[in-house]
Amino acid sequence: MRSARHRSLLALLVGAALLSLSGTPPASANPTHDVSYYSFFEGWGPSPYPLDPVPRFLDEGGRVRCDADLMVRRHSRTLRYTVRAHPAFVDRLDRLDAFLAELATEHYGRAPRRLVHKGAFACRSARGRRGRISEHAFGNALDFQGLDFGPLRRGDEAPPDLPRHLRRGFRLRVLSHWTPRRSRDAHHARFLHRLAEELRRRPDIVRGIVGPPRPRHRDHLHLDVAPWRYAMFAYDRVTPEP
Repeated sequence: MRSARHRSLLALLVGAALLSLSGTPPASANPTHDVSYYSFFEGWGPSPYPLDPVPRFLDEGGRVRCDADLMVRRHSRTLRYTVRAHPAFVDRLDRLDAFLAELATEHYGRAPRRLVHKGAFACRSARGRRGRISEHAFGNALDFQGLDFGPLRRGDEAPPDLPRHLRRGFRLRVLSHWTPRRSRDAHHARFLHRLAEELRRRPDIVRGIVGPPRPRHRDHLHLDVAPWRYAMFAYDRVTPEP
């Protein structure tokens, strides 16, 4: 097992080196971003996970092959979304739903009504990573786009800093609110940034996270449970409104 992990780590480091040679600098070197995490490897998952032993890299000239029969249809009763995913990942989605409801209640005074996503299972290789199989191919990832909220209900306790216009129903989207163009959207940006930060510290939910401004990730947060922990996202810190 240890030698297999060493081989996977070696392949991962080679892939990281190839990516760094492609002309994409780490966000931490970009002075326009106040906070950034561009780490290709932050250690192995702290506890065993059923999909850890599955090979992640293709032999030269190999093609991605997926076992769609392993996937199950998972419907979230709390956040009203449906995905096809591996049974092991379903447990992580349950934890994600509970975490989102808790964080949103703290930030907005109520849980969201619906989670918006770009899918989970997709039989393909990893985009931008030559020879690596996407976690989506194992039904082991979710592309999170945002949340839909209903209005505050009678009896809901609004946080002291909640702007009045957010007492009504609204849509929260990574594309529109990760880097807010309007001051009225600053509250959304702080929520999304905190979401990414907290998930980075919660390998019991996900181990990998990719978001803006990474190419092909400007409108979503990619969340997965790869064997290794990593984080690739950056943002400008948004200060609270006066």
